[in-house]
Amino acid sequence: METSLAKTERTYIKLILGSFGALVIFIALCWGGFRFYRHWQEGHLVRRAAAFMSGGDLKTASLNARRALQLNAQNADATRIIAEIAEKSGDRTASDWRRKVLELNPGSVDDALALVRCALWFNDLATAEKTLKSVEPTALQKPEFYAASGRLAEMKKDVPKAEVHWAKAAELAPEDSAYRFQLALVRLSLGDSAKRENALGVLEQLRNDATQRPAATRTLIIDGISQRGDPLKVRDLANELQAYPAAFFSDRIMYLEILRQMRDPAYEEYLSRLKGEVPAKPSDLAALLSWMIRNRMNAEALEFAKGLPVEAVAKWPVPLAVAEAQAQTKDWLELERLTRDSNWAGYDFLRRAYLARALRGQEKQLAAEQELGAAQKEAGANPQMLSMLTQTIADWGWQNEAVELLWVLTKNPDARLDALQTLYNHYTKVADTSGLYRTLTKFAEINPHDTALQNNLAQVSLLLGADVDHARKMAADLTTKEPANPAYLSTYAFSLLSKGDVKGALQVMDGLKEEQLRDPSIATYYGLILAAAGQKEKARAFLGRSSEANLLPEEKALVAKAESNLN
Repeated sequence: METSLAKTERTYIKLILGSFGALVIFIALCWGGFRFYRHWQEGHLVRRAAAFMSGGDLKTASLNARRALQLNAQNADATRIIAEIAEKSGDRTASDWRRKVLELNPGSVDDALALVRCALWFNDLATAEKTLKSVEPTALQKPEFYAASGRLAEMKKDVPKAEVHWAKAAELAPEDSAYRFQLALVRLSLGDSAKRENALGVLEQLRNDATQRPAATRTLIIDGISQRGDPLKVRDLANELQAYPAAFFSDRIMYLEILRQMRDPAYEEYLSRLKGEVPAKPSDLAALLSWMIRNRMNAEALEFAKGLPVEAVAKWPVPLAVAEAQAQTKDWLELERLTRDSNWAGYDFLRRAYLARALRGQEKQLAAEQELGAAQKEAGANPQMLSMLTQTIADWGWQNEAVELLWVLTKNPDARLDALQTLYNHYTKVADTSGLYRTLTKFAEINPHDTALQNNLAQVSLLLGADVDHARKMAADLTTKEPANPAYLSTYAFSLLSKGDVKGALQVMDGLKEEQLRDPSIATYYGLILAAAGQKEKARAFLGRSSEANLLPEEKALVAKAESNLN
């Protein structure tokens, strides 16, 4: 009996263990199958995203890529697709996505260079430079590395260095005509006659290359105009360019302008031809109207627009061109009628701005201010819209209002650098030292390692007597970092002069070379220091060069005071 029970017990144990084992195997198979399916689905979504993106359907591509990231947040391919979509859409978050791709593939040279190109596109030179410096050594064998380096050098206005990089890119990829074109483009601006001739020869060769023909021809035309070349040759090149299938409408406008300036008999016929073609395409119609306005053909432009179908004139951006023509002719009532109740879709902020201009033209100041305020509100926090609004009213000569909008733009991370640069140029032009100080202070917060920026801020601070101790420290630190920079030494010498250390200031300036001291901006400060040291004759000679410098009011006052003390 016991033996029978033991056998039965063992049988049940085997059954239980067998069932448990089978269950474990079943669960493992299910889990493995689920993981396999999840991985397959992830890859499938990425492939779908890539296909939709190549077909131009960015929205569906983005949805598929984001779904893949929901399944696996570390999917580099999906992240890369979203970065490309953001680039195509002009979205600055593209840089963040490119950075994440590189974090997922830290050794990828291609992803590093993609981040560099993206950063350059959005004018983020600091990120581009930092990434290029940290890229893997294998990148030095890639033409793309030198192409990116060349573009960075160009954006930093270092043309000689740009030439070196583009030459290396062309050397590594001699079959890539794009690199040869960029190298020729750079060499045209070097001021070296031999390299210039070489560049022109390369451009002529590239006119036989189908991919580079339009760009090479266009460059030769622009160069011919800027260098006052043979007008007949320029005209023939422009005629050839505008007939290319890949030509832009702007190429046709350029040919029209060349015909007009040459008083060519073909001008009227070509203008009539364009007038007959452009109504079918709003962007081309607006471009032709804008060209007519720039050439003071406002009445003719308005007459042309009146003869067009209503639906053609109503399509954006044609209303903007018509409004500008009416503003140029100072037909304020007609401009008000056009902008009062119309709908400019996504550009209603510009409609309100032009309405404000019409009202101001009729001396309705309060109503104009209200409309301009509404225009700013319509633009909202969109940096592109605010920039467009700012440029528009600046072109009208509304400088105070434009400056106010620029300061609004400085609060936007995507637009503040361009806004601050525009403010800096404005305050420099009008010699507003306080405005420069405010602008440079903001600039320094964003770019704390820019030595040229620090030098300008130190100089302006000393002139205004603002935060003088910090300005003196900045000036001293800069001479430690770049002891051979004459501009930095001049600022440091002025900082010593400002606290009464005439001897120290003179010692610093005496260390500069004669040709450096002859620079008008440096000569001015040397003259001030010489005058303080009692070296009157020498001071007069250097202060005399101040008339050649673009001085701020405070600098002019210092020069006037020094000169009066010399008499």
